[in-house]
Formats: sequence, structure tokens, C-alpha cells
Amino acid sequence: MTSKRAAAIAKIADMMADIDFCMLTTQMLDGEGGLRARPMSNNGEVEFDGEVWFFSGVDTRKIEEIEADSNVQISYADTENFVFISMAGQAEVVTDVRKKKELWMDELSHWFEDGPESEDVVLIKVTPSVVEYWSGDGDGEISLD
Repeated sequence: MTSKRAAAIAKIADMMADIDFCMLTTQMLDGEGGLRARPMSNNGEVEFDGEVWFFSGVDTRKIEEIEADSNVQISYADTENFVFISMAGQAEVVTDVRKKKELWMDELSHWFEDGPESEDVVLIKVTPSVVEYWSGDGDGEISLD
């Protein structure tokens, strides 16, 4: 990883550190170009390293939409600290049990009773290519390509 990319990732990770929830937007399957957004959690303790990870049930509309069109957008907002982040990138569905166990937190059992080893539980891995941000310290755009 280049030092410029590492510095960009560190800056984004710092801005995201206190923001758990975001909106994940996917392309609807309606054939009319509609978009669908839903709240997702970064699980609080997962630090941004150039990828964003979410847990999901395998049989959800968002998984179907990602498999049809991997282009997604993620939006974060921390109104108390005036930090806003928008990420555009590619999503993929990951079924690797080892990775699910690595990212698992006990609180997830509330939504996924059978745990990370269940085939009904998958990960969504988002690899952003462009990150835009607005904060009290200024605004900017960071390319991660």
C-alpha cells in the first residue's frame, strides 16, 4: 500500500471512528433505475481499513440487489460533531466462515441467532473507490483507486 493511500485510509478511519450507523444504498431490481437505502451498522468496533463490512441475512433484498449490481453508496452522518461521509464503491457478498467469526460480536446474536457459522448469515464487503467528506475542518474528496 502506498503511503498516500495509507494516509487517506487513516484519515477516513479517524472521521468514521465515532459513527456506527450509515445508510447503504443499492440499485433496485425494478428495471426503472430506482435506488433503495437502508440503515446498516459497522458494529462499532470495526475500524475502516479500506473496506467496510456488514452482516446480513442471505435471503434479503439487499443481497439480491448487490448480486445483480455491485455498485453501492454508503452515507454516514455525525450531526453532533458535524462530520458527513459519502462512499461510492463495489459490494460483494462474502460467505467465508473464518471472516464472519473474525468480525462477529455477541450483540449480533439478536439478529442472527444461529451465529457466524450459519449459511443464512453472510457478510457484505464494500470496497470504496471514492470518499467524499464534509466536516468542521473542511471538505474534500479522496480517491482510493
